[in-house]
Amino acid sequence: MTTTHLTIEELTKMGFKELEGDALDNNGYYRWWGLQKNDSELHVTYVYEAGNKFLNAYLEFNGAALGKKNFSSIDINILIELM
Repeated sequence: MTTTHLTIEELTKMGFKELEGDALDNNGYYRWWGLQKNDSELHVTYVYEAGNKFLNAYLEFNGAALGKKNFSSIDINILIELM
């Protein structure tokens, strides 16, 4: 299954700010973005393997991981509206 993800430019345009990422085992790493609105938080995490190869994306709303790993700008805009 191919995982689709938004570009960094798309996330930034939606108002996300990059937070501190970190290294993972096997020379991988993750990058993490957050958006706060009212009393809610939305986080997007991208995981990369060694060699900057994209591996997976995760979406969290108010600390709860959402089961959908393939998400679009429409999905994120709906969550932002709910905030």
